[in-house]
Amino acid sequence: MPTAIPNSVEELIAAGRRFFKRTGRRVTFEYALIENINDSPQIAKELAILLEGNGSHVNLIPINPTAGNFHRPSEKSVLEFEKILRRSGVNCTVRVEKGSEISAACGQLRTDILS
Repeated sequence: MPTAIPNSVEELIAAGRRFFKRTGRRVTFEYALIENINDSPQIAKELAILLEGNGSHVNLIPINPTAGNFHRPSEKSVLEFEKILRRSGVNCTVRVEKGSEISAACGQLRTDILS
């Protein structure tokens, strides 16, 4: 996150771990996958290590096509990322895409207006 302070991701994950231990309720992390930015197998392995044993769920969100400079990862890349997390014991799902064919999916309206 551009506004994230150093260690803020680790602090959020630690807070989720504490919440899970206290309540037994899992925390869901939303993870936006961006082609060639954070969709590599190595990053999936690093994320799995960060989330190890905290009872969390990861909602993988391949970004929608927009007028901006970021691109959606390939389906193969998304499924590989999911497979790595699952093999590491991280509960995860891939968000179902809706509305992108008419430029009405999450994140598309604002960038289409700006372009």
